[in-house]
Amino acid sequence: DFFAYFLWPFKESRSPKAITNHANHKTSHHATDCKKNLDLRKHPMSDRPLHILTVTSIYPTREEPGLGAFVASQVASLQQRGHHIDVCFLDVRRSKWELIAGIARVRRAVSTGYYDLVHAHFGYNGIPAVLQKRVPTVISYCGTDLHSPNLRPISRWVARRTDACIVKSASLQRLLGHPAHIIPNGVDTTRFCPGDKSEVRRHLGLHPEKAYILFVATDPSRPEKRYDLAQKAVARAGAELLLLHQRPHGDAPLYYQAANALILTSAYEGSPNAVKEAMACNLPIVSTDVGDARAILADAHNCRISPDDPQALSEALRDVLRDGKPSNGREKMAHLSAGHIAAQVIQLYHSVLEKRGAP
Repeated sequence: DFFAYFLWPFKESRSPKAITNHANHKTSHHATDCKKNLDLRKHPMSDRPLHILTVTSIYPTREEPGLGAFVASQVASLQQRGHHIDVCFLDVRRSKWELIAGIARVRRAVSTGYYDLVHAHFGYNGIPAVLQKRVPTVISYCGTDLHSPNLRPISRWVARRTDACIVKSASLQRLLGHPAHIIPNGVDTTRFCPGDKSEVRRHLGLHPEKAYILFVATDPSRPEKRYDLAQKAVARAGAELLLLHQRPHGDAPLYYQAANALILTSAYEGSPNAVKEAMACNLPIVSTDVGDARAILADAHNCRISPDDPQALSEALRDVLRDGKPSNGREKMAHLSAGHIAAQVIQLYHSVLEKRGAP
């Protein structure tokens, strides 16, 4: 097929010329440099810590501290459970050739024998992962890699060559068209939690009495985020829009604690992280019907799924503001905490390794 033809020169050599120590591939957490769900309970976790190479082009940097925060959060939650994770960051924003260079970087890293498994996040980052055969691979799909007509063929090509796929929601699994484990991103509920609104507003310099509606986006100019729709809806509701954009992920909980509600206007999502983070803070939510938002908000108080037009969204916001009470989202999303999700990912790792006959 097309991708095999394009990438044939980069297929794995049986005698790699260079073996690089795994430490050379480490980056800091501020890096600069699969609807078929198997019963994972059949694969009890080993006590042995695993060594995982994470390959991603979405990861927090100094320039974009919010980029891929959910990947960094998952890495941290796996490390907290005693596993060794190194990050191979492919800076495709700087150069598209980073993806091709990543093929050699991943190959050198796994040739050391240090890693048990390669886990790539985002479809095309799976190319360097699957073009080595020494260790198993897991690919996590994030949303745009399947919604985009240009990227979907690459994601499907990768899916046919990996050991296991992870998608964030059933809608993404349908787009992938390949067996996948539905494992949403988790939320660090020790950080995202209810707070003292008045105190947080003083800290952020916000007006103590205004109604603030939070909009969260790494890049609000992306067309699918529909920031203009949020602006119109919030203005009609007589509130003020509070934008969380390009702030360190450590600051994010403060914005949820300071707001009166979250608005999500995306045209598409996988499993929107902002919705789950807001739930963990008991923040009311108004969202378009995207990804798994309807399912996870089904029993949450003072949360609304709305048609994607300014009038309907503004009416939903006014309803939420009139109610004035926090949601009970935190208790409804306990199964989506970072720890619970990390346990599912680790079980999948062991399932994949067992199939490969690894110890």
